[in-house]
Amino acid sequence: MFLSLALALSAPVSDPVPPPAAPRYYMILFGGQSVPFVPRTAHTFATYVKATPGANGALDLEQVTISWLPAAGPVKPLRLRSLPGKNYTLEETFDIAAHNNARVSMWGPFEIDAGRYCAAAAQAATLESGTVRFRTLDSLGRNRSVMHCVHAVTFADPKLQALRQPVLKVGEPGTAKLAIKYAESGAFASTETHDWLIGALGLDKQPVVRRELGEQVPRQWK
Repeated sequence: MFLSLALALSAPVSDPVPPPAAPRYYMILFGGQSVPFVPRTAHTFATYVKATPGANGALDLEQVTISWLPAAGPVKPLRLRSLPGKNYTLEETFDIAAHNNARVSMWGPFEIDAGRYCAAAAQAATLESGTVRFRTLDSLGRNRSVMHCVHAVTFADPKLQALRQPVLKVGEPGTAKLAIKYAESGAFASTETHDWLIGALGLDKQPVVRRELGEQVPRQWK
């Protein structure tokens, strides 16, 4: 009996298995337009990332992009009737920017919470469902079945979705103002940027211009 007890006490105790690390979430805001400036080329879009640590230490990245534009043909700013829209991927959006000779600015990547990532994924699914149409002059949020690119992004945020007119300018200057609104609303965990995501998403191979919160972004007219 005493021998059994001694053996039991001397048996090694295995270390408890640590719980899996929780996912973390990020947002990158983009804005751009052609050089020289042509209003129909102005665009605001965003990419959201869920980074989940794996058992081997590697990160599994899930990506959602909201980039709302007409499904066919260029934007027609003064068109009064809506037309079918398409939620483009990040790669497709950069191809459109290159075709338009557009300069694209980037704010972030900033860390956000899980709720905002899930809201962005739900908004992307809504855009891709075929129930939403595109119009540059939308209904200022009154009719969510018709929206422009800025509302397509802000409708994914629990605070900014209430803004009738999120920005007064389009393209880079307007998106610069929108980035401030996100920061002031508490969307970002901090103003720290998580630059490792730039290479992970291939953004280091795109001609993007890094911007700071509060930075004035002038237009290029010629």
